[in-house]
Amino acid sequence: MRWKFDPFLNCAAVREALARLMHDPRFTPARVVQALRRDTVVETPLMVDVHTTADEIVVQASLPGLKPKDVEIKLERERLTIRGKFPAPMTNVAYVLQERQTGYFCRMLALNVPVDGTRAEARLVDGVLTLVLPKVQEPQTRVTYVRPK
Repeated sequence: MRWKFDPFLNCAAVREALARLMHDPRFTPARVVQALRRDTVVETPLMVDVHTTADEIVVQASLPGLKPKDVEIKLERERLTIRGKFPAPMTNVAYVLQERQTGYFCRMLALNVPVDGTRAEARLVDGVLTLVLPKVQEPQTRVTYVRPK
């Protein structure tokens, strides 16, 4: 039996595979650069959930294995920045599969609502960072750093 090349069928399969890859949250341009050049420092985006109530904005992020001292949270006007570093992979093992995120991460969010950074609360419990940002009427002009408990 001879194999016949069908460019339309093959293009469809490639297009479907690419669509699945683009919807994979672990696939980002930063991770591609990091994989190609191991000596570069690349901050990968941190995935978050944000919901709001009448009085506050709540931001949650999964940070497994991190301690409060490993996370930097900065509020500047209506912009929230969360940054830190996941532990490096072990060097004395040969991985068969390695999917957990390693290296630096950063996430900047435009809140579009003025918040009170002095009353902001951050908790890191069981690998989940929860930020509670109280809303205010007038915007603040100073930079506030929030420490998770």
